[in-house]
Amino acid sequence: MAITRLHRGPRTAAQTGQAIVCAALAIEAEIVGRYFNREAWGPGSADLSEFVEHAAADGCRGIVSYGVAGGLCPDLRSGRIVVGSEIVAPNGSVPTDDVWSAWLLSAIPTAVYGPIIGIDMPILACASRNELQLRSGALAVDMESHLIARLAAANSMRFVALRVVIDAAGRNVPPTALACVSSDGEISRWRLSRLLLGRPSDTLDVIKLSADWRLARKALLCCSEVLGSSIRAIEL
Repeated sequence: MAITRLHRGPRTAAQTGQAIVCAALAIEAEIVGRYFNREAWGPGSADLSEFVEHAAADGCRGIVSYGVAGGLCPDLRSGRIVVGSEIVAPNGSVPTDDVWSAWLLSAIPTAVYGPIIGIDMPILACASRNELQLRSGALAVDMESHLIARLAAANSMRFVALRVVIDAAGRNVPPTALACVSSDGEISRWRLSRLLLGRPSDTLDVIKLSADWRLARKALLCCSEVLGSSIRAIEL
């Protein structure tokens, strides 16, 4: 897993209100990087784990799981913002910070509040996502929040998950869309074009996913701005 590490304030000095925002995709990191100082870590979660430990020792008190997610609840459309109440993981659930989450919900009235499930492998088919929703009760799914939640708990840091649905529960994700993402979270349009030549049946689904991304991007911009304000408002 490639995770981009971002933090608010001078990177050489800890400060009140400092937090880490973790984004798996480069395009997510670029958006939130408008409001935070940016440094890249990855691939793999080992580098992030080491950084979080050092940051906590230096006084960093908050960590955010930020980015897009797959919709599990049929009512959630592309672009809908989800504030996680807890992260459902294979080894148990991890609650998010109540005060921080409540502040985010008040700042984003259209956001929904509920469980997010973290998994290690992508789920592309609608039927599989429906089964996962029935089993977990989660509103959305991603591949990072359970790892970030575990790091937050291990380092006694306040934790929130702020995610935007990109592909709704009824949307099949074409395999080519994932195959064009590199290990560091970059998306190669050239590779996508080449893959579609070999799998033209995915073209329509890719076009639909591109439209979904435009909606999700607008919501991610909103989330980024709110995050910056939240760190000051709740006095991390």
